[in-house]
Amino acid sequence: MKPVPDNDSAPFWEGLKQGRLLIQRCPSTGRYQWYPRGHSIHDPSATPEWVEAKGTGELFSFTVIHRGNTRRPPYNCAMVRLDEGVIMLSSLRGIDEADMRIGLKLRVDFEPLDEETALPVFRPV
Repeated sequence: MKPVPDNDSAPFWEGLKQGRLLIQRCPSTGRYQWYPRGHSIHDPSATPEWVEAKGTGELFSFTVIHRGNTRRPPYNCAMVRLDEGVIMLSSLRGIDEADMRIGLKLRVDFEPLDEETALPVFRPV
């Protein structure tokens, strides 16, 4: 299923096409937020700005799905805490299930979905 960008998320999807991981930052507090919104969760009167994330973080939590009807199992679902502090849902690549562990250092990679869309996935550092 292909993502459908909206007004709040369009810069994120455009950044992925360019190989850039963008997240939002509150201009009045400097704190980051994820997922995209039209307002800052740290200062509701502020409009967040888009900034490029470092693209590094650590594995916060994960599960391996062994049964499913949308992808060929097994596949993983990972929560990644970026160095900026926000937690993003994604997938891990380039690692065996037995080697996954909380705290594993990760870096972002960009996986094309089609000619117009890419997805952020993470690989071990």
